Amino acid sequence: MTSTPASAPRVLAVRPRSRGLVERCCELQAALGFPARMKMIKVLGSHQDSPLSVSEVAAALRISQPTATKHLKILHRAGWVHRDEAGPRVHYTLNLETVEEYHRLIELAFKHALTPCVNSFDCDTCPFEATCH
Repeated sequence: MTSTPASAPRVLAVRPRSRGLVERCCELQAALGFPARMKMIKVLGSHQDSPLSVSEVAAALRISQPTATKHLKILHRAGWVHRDEAGPRVHYTLNLETVEEYHRLIELAFKHALTPCVNSFDCDTCPFEATCH
C-alpha cells in the first residue's frame, strides 16, 4: 500500500452531473437542505428582473457575506442559481429551468413510487433510470 506524502495536495474526485431521476432529485434536494438556502431561493425568485449581489442576498437574510457566499456556491453547483461576475461583484438569479426540472422530477418520483419496479431495483442497469418507469 502506498501512502501520499503529508505535503502532497489532496485531490477530490469530481462526479459528473447525475442523469438518473433518483440521483438528480437527491442532488437538488441536498442543495436545498438548509433553511438559509431555501430562503435564498425565495429572495432570488422575488428578484428575477434584477440580479442580486452576494451582499444584497446577505443583507436580505441578515447573514454574513461569507455565509451567503458559501450557500450560494452550493446552490450554484447544483444548478439552482445562475452566477454572473461583474467586476469585483458577483450577481445571482434563480435558474427557472432547474425549478421546472425539480418540479418534474419530484412529480415523477412520487408517481412511480406507487408502481412496481421493472428492473428489480437495479438502477445501475435500468433502461428507465432517467424517468424511473
